[in-house]
Amino acid sequence: MNNFNTNRMFNPPNLFGRGRNVNRYYNQNGGQPSPDFTSEANAVMEEDSSCCCQSWRTEPEAEQGTYYPAGEYVETGLMGPRGDPGPMGPRGEAGPAGCPGERGETGPQGVTGPQGPQGVTGPMGPRGERGLRGPAGPPGYPQNSVFASFSGRDLIMPQSAGLPLKMDIPDITRNISSVDHYSVMLTPGFYAVFYYISTVMKNHGFIKLTPVFNDCEQTMYSAYAQTARRKEMLVISRYFIMEIPGTSTLFFAWNSSAGASRINMNLSIEKLCRQ
Repeated sequence: MNNFNTNRMFNPPNLFGRGRNVNRYYNQNGGQPSPDFTSEANAVMEEDSSCCCQSWRTEPEAEQGTYYPAGEYVETGLMGPRGDPGPMGPRGEAGPAGCPGERGETGPQGVTGPQGPQGVTGPMGPRGERGLRGPAGPPGYPQNSVFASFSGRDLIMPQSAGLPLKMDIPDITRNISSVDHYSVMLTPGFYAVFYYISTVMKNHGFIKLTPVFNDCEQTMYSAYAQTARRKEMLVISRYFIMEIPGTSTLFFAWNSSAGASRINMNLSIEKLCRQ
Protein backbone atom coordinates (compact mmCIF):
# COMPACT_ATOMS: atom_id res chain seq x y z
CA MET A 1 0.00 0.00 0.00
CA ASN A 2 2.85 2.36 0.74
CA ASN A 3 4.34 1.51 -2.60
CA PHE A 4 1.04 2.35 -4.21
CA ASN A 5 0.86 5.83 -2.61
CA THR A 6 4.47 6.58 -3.45
CA ASN A 7 4.01 5.76 -7.07
CA ARG A 8 0.92 7.93 -7.24
CA MET A 9 2.81 10.94 -5.89
CA PHE A 10 5.33 10.80 -8.71
CA ASN A 11 2.93 9.53 -11.38
CA PRO A 12 -0.44 11.28 -10.99
CA PRO A 13 -3.38 9.53 -12.60
CA ASN A 14 -4.78 10.62 -15.95
CA LEU A 15 -8.30 11.71 -15.03
CA PHE A 16 -9.43 12.16 -18.61
CA GLY A 17 -9.02 8.51 -19.60
CA ARG A 18 -6.64 8.95 -22.50
CA GLY A 19 -3.14 7.56 -22.97
CA ARG A 20 -3.30 5.85 -19.58
CA ASN A 21 -1.80 2.44 -18.83
CA VAL A 22 -4.73 0.87 -17.10
CA ASN A 23 -3.00 -1.98 -15.36
CA ARG A 24 0.13 -0.15 -14.24
CA TYR A 25 -0.38 -0.17 -10.48
CA TYR A 26 -3.61 -2.08 -10.19
CA ASN A 27 -2.10 -5.25 -8.82
CA GLN A 28 1.45 -5.34 -7.60
CA ASN A 29 1.48 -9.14 -7.26
CA GLY A 30 0.25 -9.70 -10.79
CA GLY A 31 2.52 -9.85 -13.77
CA GLN A 32 3.30 -6.84 -15.94
CA PRO A 33 1.50 -6.55 -19.20
CA SER A 34 3.24 -8.00 -22.19
CA PRO A 35 4.73 -5.83 -24.91
CA ASP A 36 2.00 -7.00 -27.24
CA PHE A 37 -0.55 -5.75 -24.80
CA THR A 38 1.17 -2.39 -24.60
CA SER A 39 1.24 -2.01 -28.35
CA GLU A 40 -2.38 -2.91 -28.53
CA ALA A 41 -3.25 -0.39 -25.93
CA ASN A 42 -1.36 2.30 -27.79
CA ALA A 43 -3.16 1.39 -30.97
CA VAL A 44 -6.48 1.71 -29.26
CA MET A 45 -5.54 5.12 -27.79
CA GLU A 46 -4.42 6.46 -31.14
CA GLU A 47 -7.75 5.45 -32.55
CA ASP A 48 -9.43 7.12 -29.60
CA SER A 49 -7.51 10.40 -30.16
CA SER A 50 -8.86 10.76 -33.68
CA CYS A 51 -12.39 9.74 -32.80
CA CYS A 52 -13.81 10.22 -29.36
CA CYS A 53 -16.25 7.37 -29.81
CA GLN A 54 -14.07 4.78 -28.06
CA SER A 55 -12.73 4.84 -24.50
CA TRP A 56 -10.36 2.62 -22.69
CA ARG A 57 -12.44 2.71 -19.49
CA THR A 58 -15.82 1.06 -19.93
CA GLU A 59 -17.41 1.90 -16.57
CA PRO A 60 -18.40 5.41 -15.50
CA GLU A 61 -16.06 7.39 -13.32
CA ALA A 62 -16.71 6.94 -9.64
CA GLU A 63 -16.58 9.44 -6.87
CA GLN A 64 -13.33 10.29 -5.08
CA GLY A 65 -11.83 7.23 -3.36
CA THR A 66 -13.82 4.63 -5.31
CA TYR A 67 -12.41 1.44 -6.80
CA TYR A 68 -13.25 0.67 -10.35
CA PRO A 69 -14.06 -2.92 -11.10
CA ALA A 70 -11.45 -3.24 -13.78
CA GLY A 71 -9.32 -0.25 -13.08
CA GLU A 72 -7.21 1.54 -10.51
CA TYR A 73 -8.11 3.43 -7.37
CA VAL A 74 -8.57 7.07 -8.23
CA GLU A 75 -7.97 9.66 -5.55
CA THR A 76 -8.37 13.36 -6.32
CA GLY A 77 -5.64 15.50 -4.88
CA LEU A 78 -5.97 18.94 -3.29
CA MET A 79 -5.98 21.99 -5.56
CA GLY A 80 -2.67 23.71 -5.64
CA PRO A 81 -2.14 27.42 -4.89
CA ARG A 82 -3.16 29.94 -7.53
CA GLY A 83 -0.26 31.08 -9.63
CA ASP A 84 0.82 34.68 -10.09
CA PRO A 85 -0.95 36.59 -12.87
CA GLY A 86 1.05 36.78 -16.03
CA PRO A 87 2.17 40.11 -17.53
CA MET A 88 -0.43 42.24 -19.30
CA GLY A 89 -0.54 41.66 -23.00
CA PRO A 90 -0.12 44.46 -25.57
CA ARG A 91 -2.97 46.89 -26.10
CA GLY A 92 -5.24 45.81 -28.91
CA GLU A 93 -6.18 47.94 -31.85
CA ALA A 94 -8.96 50.47 -31.34
CA GLY A 95 -12.32 49.24 -32.52
CA PRO A 96 -14.40 51.08 -35.06
CA ALA A 97 -16.24 54.24 -33.94
CA GLY A 98 -19.75 53.69 -32.76
CA CYS A 99 -22.82 55.30 -34.22
CA PRO A 100 -23.46 58.88 -32.98
CA GLY A 101 -26.13 59.20 -30.37
CA GLU A 102 -29.26 61.28 -30.58
CA ARG A 103 -28.96 65.10 -30.37
CA GLY A 104 -29.58 66.37 -26.89
CA GLU A 105 -31.83 69.22 -25.91
CA THR A 106 -30.57 72.78 -26.38
CA GLY A 107 -29.16 74.24 -23.19
CA PRO A 108 -30.16 77.59 -21.65
CA GLN A 109 -28.90 80.89 -23.06
CA GLY A 110 -25.51 81.79 -21.61
CA VAL A 111 -24.49 85.11 -20.14
CA THR A 112 -23.44 87.71 -22.70
CA GLY A 113 -19.68 88.16 -22.70
CA PRO A 114 -17.82 91.48 -22.72
CA GLN A 115 -17.69 93.49 -25.90
CA GLY A 116 -14.69 92.76 -28.06
CA PRO A 117 -12.28 95.34 -29.46
CA GLN A 118 -13.23 97.56 -32.38
CA GLY A 119 -12.54 95.86 -35.66
CA VAL A 120 -10.65 97.31 -38.56
CA THR A 121 -12.68 99.64 -40.75
CA GLY A 122 -13.71 97.90 -43.93
CA PRO A 123 -13.21 99.25 -47.44
CA MET A 124 -15.44 102.04 -48.69
CA GLY A 125 -18.53 100.84 -50.47
CA PRO A 126 -19.62 101.93 -53.93
CA ARG A 127 -20.94 105.45 -54.47
CA GLY A 128 -24.69 105.65 -54.16
CA GLU A 129 -27.08 107.30 -56.55
CA ARG A 130 -27.46 111.06 -56.40
CA GLY A 131 -30.44 112.18 -54.34
CA LEU A 132 -33.04 114.79 -55.12
CA ARG A 133 -32.12 118.45 -54.95
CA GLY A 134 -33.17 120.03 -51.68
CA PRO A 135 -34.88 123.39 -51.25
CA ALA A 136 -32.80 126.54 -51.56
CA GLY A 137 -31.51 127.95 -48.30
CA PRO A 138 -31.51 131.59 -47.22
CA PRO A 139 -29.05 133.86 -49.02
CA GLY A 140 -25.65 134.04 -47.40
CA TYR A 141 -23.03 136.71 -47.23
CA PRO A 142 -21.17 137.51 -50.42
CA GLN A 143 -17.82 135.84 -50.83
CA ASN A 144 -16.08 139.15 -51.35
CA SER A 145 -16.81 142.11 -49.07
CA VAL A 146 -16.71 145.52 -50.78
CA PHE A 147 -14.77 148.10 -48.77
CA ALA A 148 -11.88 150.57 -48.87
CA SER A 149 -9.99 152.53 -46.21
CA PHE A 150 -8.14 155.87 -46.20
CA SER A 151 -5.81 157.47 -43.65
CA GLY A 152 -3.54 160.46 -43.12
CA ARG A 153 -1.15 161.58 -40.37
CA ASP A 154 0.13 165.08 -39.63
CA LEU A 155 -1.71 166.55 -42.58
CA ILE A 156 -1.47 170.36 -42.86
CA MET A 157 -4.92 171.68 -43.68
CA PRO A 158 -5.59 175.31 -44.69
CA GLN A 159 -8.63 177.17 -43.46
CA SER A 160 -10.84 175.77 -46.21
CA ALA A 161 -9.95 172.86 -48.55
CA GLY A 162 -10.85 169.35 -49.64
CA LEU A 163 -9.77 166.50 -47.30
CA PRO A 164 -6.88 164.49 -48.82
CA LEU A 165 -7.92 160.82 -49.36
CA LYS A 166 -4.88 158.55 -49.40
CA MET A 167 -6.10 154.95 -49.92
CA ASP A 168 -4.62 152.34 -47.57
CA ILE A 169 -6.70 149.30 -48.56
CA PRO A 170 -8.12 149.42 -52.10
CA ASP A 171 -11.39 147.81 -53.18
CA ILE A 172 -10.61 144.86 -55.47
CA THR A 173 -14.17 144.84 -56.83
CA ARG A 174 -13.79 148.38 -58.23
CA ASN A 175 -17.06 149.53 -56.61
CA ILE A 176 -15.02 152.09 -54.66
CA SER A 177 -12.22 153.63 -56.72
CA SER A 178 -10.06 156.74 -56.47
CA VAL A 179 -10.65 159.63 -58.87
CA ASP A 180 -7.88 161.89 -57.58
CA HIS A 181 -6.20 162.74 -54.26
CA TYR A 182 -9.40 164.27 -52.85
CA SER A 183 -12.35 162.24 -54.21
CA VAL A 184 -13.59 158.66 -54.90
CA MET A 185 -16.09 157.12 -57.32
CA LEU A 186 -18.99 155.01 -55.93
CA THR A 187 -21.23 152.63 -57.91
CA PRO A 188 -24.99 152.52 -57.14
CA GLY A 189 -25.95 150.88 -53.87
CA PHE A 190 -25.97 151.35 -50.11
CA TYR A 191 -22.79 152.48 -48.32
CA ALA A 192 -21.69 152.75 -44.71
CA VAL A 193 -19.26 155.62 -44.09
CA PHE A 194 -17.18 156.26 -40.99
CA TYR A 195 -14.66 159.09 -40.49
CA TYR A 196 -12.51 160.26 -37.56
CA ILE A 197 -10.43 163.50 -37.41
CA SER A 198 -8.37 164.94 -34.54
CA THR A 199 -6.40 168.20 -34.25
CA VAL A 200 -4.91 170.57 -31.67
CA MET A 201 -6.24 174.12 -31.97
CA LYS A 202 -3.68 176.91 -31.46
CA ASN A 203 -6.36 179.50 -30.85
CA HIS A 204 -9.99 179.61 -29.90
CA GLY A 205 -12.13 178.47 -32.90
CA PHE A 206 -13.98 175.57 -34.61
CA ILE A 207 -13.53 172.85 -37.24
CA LYS A 208 -16.12 171.30 -39.56
CA LEU A 209 -16.21 168.43 -42.10
CA THR A 210 -19.03 167.95 -44.67
CA PRO A 211 -19.50 165.07 -47.19
CA VAL A 212 -20.23 166.21 -50.76
CA PHE A 213 -21.95 163.98 -53.38
CA ASN A 214 -21.88 165.13 -56.97
CA ASP A 215 -21.05 168.67 -55.86
CA CYS A 216 -23.98 168.66 -53.42
CA GLU A 217 -23.19 169.11 -49.72
CA GLN A 218 -24.75 166.55 -47.36
CA THR A 219 -25.07 168.69 -44.22
CA MET A 220 -27.06 165.98 -42.46
CA TYR A 221 -23.85 163.89 -42.35
CA SER A 222 -21.46 166.73 -41.40
CA ALA A 223 -19.57 167.00 -38.07
CA TYR A 224 -18.66 170.15 -36.09
CA ALA A 225 -16.48 170.89 -33.02
CA GLN A 226 -15.39 174.09 -31.22
CA THR A 227 -12.65 174.79 -28.66
CA ALA A 228 -13.07 177.01 -25.58
CA ARG A 229 -9.38 177.71 -24.97
CA ARG A 230 -6.04 177.60 -26.70
CA LYS A 231 -4.10 174.43 -27.47
CA GLU A 232 -7.11 172.25 -26.93
CA MET A 233 -7.60 168.95 -28.86
CA LEU A 234 -10.71 168.68 -30.97
CA VAL A 235 -12.12 165.43 -32.31
CA ILE A 236 -14.92 165.01 -34.83
CA SER A 237 -16.28 161.62 -35.98
CA ARG A 238 -19.38 160.33 -37.70
CA TYR A 239 -20.90 157.04 -38.88
CA PHE A 240 -23.78 156.99 -41.36
CA ILE A 241 -25.41 154.87 -44.07
CA MET A 242 -26.57 156.40 -47.33
CA GLU A 243 -28.01 155.25 -50.67
CA ILE A 244 -26.30 156.08 -53.94
CA PRO A 245 -28.92 155.80 -56.72
CA GLY A 246 -26.39 156.18 -59.52
CA THR A 247 -22.65 156.44 -60.00
CA SER A 248 -21.50 159.36 -57.82
CA THR A 249 -18.36 161.23 -56.77
CA LEU A 250 -17.68 161.69 -53.07
CA PHE A 251 -15.28 164.05 -51.33
CA PHE A 252 -15.12 165.85 -47.95
CA ALA A 253 -15.02 169.63 -47.44
CA TRP A 254 -12.82 170.93 -44.58
CA ASN A 255 -13.40 174.27 -42.81
CA SER A 256 -11.57 175.83 -39.83
CA SER A 257 -11.68 179.25 -38.12
CA ALA A 258 -8.09 178.95 -36.75
CA GLY A 259 -6.26 179.05 -40.08
CA ALA A 260 -3.85 176.21 -40.91
CA SER A 261 -4.25 173.07 -38.75
CA ARG A 262 -2.30 169.84 -38.33
CA ILE A 263 -4.70 166.87 -38.34
CA ASN A 264 -4.81 163.05 -38.25
CA MET A 265 -7.65 161.30 -40.06
CA ASN A 266 -9.14 157.85 -40.78
CA LEU A 267 -11.93 157.10 -43.24
CA SER A 268 -13.58 153.79 -44.21
CA ILE A 269 -16.26 153.16 -46.84
CA GLU A 270 -18.10 149.84 -47.15
CA LYS A 271 -20.72 148.83 -49.70
CA LEU A 272 -23.55 146.88 -48.11
CA CYS A 273 -25.02 143.84 -49.81
CA ARG A 274 -28.80 144.00 -49.79
CA GLN A 275 -31.17 141.80 -51.78
